[in-house]
Amino acid sequence: MNYARSPFNEMKTYMAAFATAEACDSNTALLASGELRALEPIFKIYGQRRSFSGPIVTLKVFEDNVLVRQLLETRGEGRVLVIDGGGSKRCALVGGNLAQSAQNMGWSGIVVNGCIRDVDEINACDIGVRALGSNPLKSNKKAIGEKHVPISIAGTLIRDGEWLYADSDGILISKMELSI
Repeated sequence: MNYARSPFNEMKTYMAAFATAEACDSNTALLASGELRALEPIFKIYGQRRSFSGPIVTLKVFEDNVLVRQLLETRGEGRVLVIDGGGSKRCALVGGNLAQSAQNMGWSGIVVNGCIRDVDEINACDIGVRALGSNPLKSNKKAIGEKHVPISIAGTLIRDGEWLYADSDGILISKMELSI
């Protein structure tokens, strides 16, 4: 695997001085209105970026990662791919090669309501990844799924274009970019 740095990785990250706990404390009105939501704490932390943020791209698939690959091989421009894999733990939707591609293409992070594999390779990548766990089995390759649709994961409705903020305390979804 080529771990060379790409020009996309030199982009300024949005999480320089951002903490999800502080965001919750200082945005009680947004929390009360539902414009800012916290995902249930079901995800494990992977990748070198413990904190990451960006505009959300949604994807709904089930045990099939062809569309995951298609999206992660496009320019990420600091966005976060949020994958609703139906919570399946029977196979992995993201592996080391896809994480490396996401890093090289400038994605800020990946959240998987499902599993990943190649954990050591993903942990070597300069990208933030959250997933339910790991499974060494690869997924199907049928290209079945939906891009840019509303998804519901970890007790929260998530729409394409909303903002995601993740750190060691958890994951927040916001209807708009939060000021830091």
